[in-house]
Amino acid sequence: MKKKLVKILFIIVALLCVIGAGVFIYRNIQRYHIDSPMPDIEYKKAILRDSHNMKYTLEALRPLMGPEELTEFIKKNDDNPQIYTPSDENIETGKYGANFHIHTTMSDGVKTVEERMREAQEYAQNNIKDGYMVIALTDHNTVWAVKEIIKTLQAYPYYFKNIKIVPGIEISTQCHVSKLLRNPIDVHVLLWAVNPYDKFLGEFFKKEYSSDMINLRSPIPDFDWVIDVMSDYGIVGIAHPARYTTRLGDGKYDYITELFTRYKGMNGKVKFVEGYYQSYKQTSTGEHLGSEYDKYINYINSEAKRLGIIRTGSTDAHGETIFKYR
Repeated sequence: MKKKLVKILFIIVALLCVIGAGVFIYRNIQRYHIDSPMPDIEYKKAILRDSHNMKYTLEALRPLMGPEELTEFIKKNDDNPQIYTPSDENIETGKYGANFHIHTTMSDGVKTVEERMREAQEYAQNNIKDGYMVIALTDHNTVWAVKEIIKTLQAYPYYFKNIKIVPGIEISTQCHVSKLLRNPIDVHVLLWAVNPYDKFLGEFFKKEYSSDMINLRSPIPDFDWVIDVMSDYGIVGIAHPARYTTRLGDGKYDYITELFTRYKGMNGKVKFVEGYYQSYKQTSTGEHLGSEYDKYINYINSEAKRLGIIRTGSTDAHGETIFKYR
């Protein structure tokens, strides 16, 4: 009788262990919905194929946000500055949910790719009850940071369950605005949802680490050329438009209209601009705009909306946290 009781207790304990393990696994992968279709499956298959790494799995790429899912997300949040604004209230309530311009040690950021991903995962896990935190890692003129994203996802296939990651690049360009200036203005372009193993991108962005300058071709490539060519390799938009126009005085309004109008007429399936850009509010960078700052940002957003260009946002994080510029 005693042996029978011990056997029953052993079976009960074993069943509880199995149930506990099942609950643990479910909680850790429930957001993946492994039995559901994977968004942007062809995009992720192309990355897997071109990596030529037989150990990489497709399932580990589930957190990547490709062009289709990304397009749906930014269209949905065009009129939603709150999701892009890391105020104390928005962070605490989990309403802050997207940062589309982040730098790592692969260019001029101070945190590694994995550290950026882990910070976003920890925030989303603790603050966002439904949905995901979406981040774009966009180092200057390099595909190597994107390769690090893939490598990290493969190393921890079920850890980043609360975030979506947009693989991106920030590209240096020069834009000629004949009506306003004799010399061109430096304009940075964001390229999202890239395949880092693509042959053309690999040749264009050869260096593993890159500074703010492109260091790959001389002179720095023309804005129009970059938009035209790179639209075949991802979603291409304008980074922090307020940054380029501080020396134009009142002419900065005409400049924005001309720049946005030109961009609207170029190649590319989806057009976006960083209208909800946070760094000027967080650092001294925007002090030169003085009391005109809000008026100017409102103009940028109104012109983008008038032309049908989607407004996105970021902190352009370079420092210790993704919630601030520095």
